[in-house]
Amino acid sequence: MVAGDSFSARFGPLTELAPYHLMLFGTLLGTELYQSFVMTKVCYDALTMSAFTSLQKRVFPVYFRLQSILFLLTAATHPPYGPLSLVRSPGDLIPLAFGGALAALNLIIYGPRTQEMMVERIHQGKLALIHDEGDRR
Repeated sequence: MVAGDSFSARFGPLTELAPYHLMLFGTLLGTELYQSFVMTKVCYDALTMSAFTSLQKRVFPVYFRLQSILFLLTAATHPPYGPLSLVRSPGDLIPLAFGGALAALNLIIYGPRTQEMMVERIHQGKLALIHDEGDRR
C-alpha cells in the first residue's frame, strides 16, 4: 500500500459491521436452537431427573447471560451504522427489540424464577422421601 492511503482503505474490511453482525446473529440463533432442541432433549432422555435438574440449574444462568450479550452485540453491529441504523429502519428494529425483550425477561425474571422452582422441587422431593420412609415404619 502507498503511504497516502486513507485509514478506511487500509482498515475498511475490519470496520465494516456486516460480517460481525452476521457472525453474532448466527451464533445467537445457533445457541438458541442447540439449547432448545438438542441439548435439553438429549439430557432429559439420558439423565435421571435429579441429574437433569442439577445440570439445568447450572446451564440456564449461563445460557440466559450469553443470550442477552449476543442480542446486545447483534444490535450494536447492525449494518451499516450500528444502533443508529436500527432507529432509521423500524422493520429491522421491531424483531430485534422483541427478541431482546424476551432475552431480558429470561435473564431478569424467568431465569431466577426457574431456579427457585427447581430448588423448591428438590426440597419437595426430599420431604416426600422422608414422609414415605416415616410411613413405612
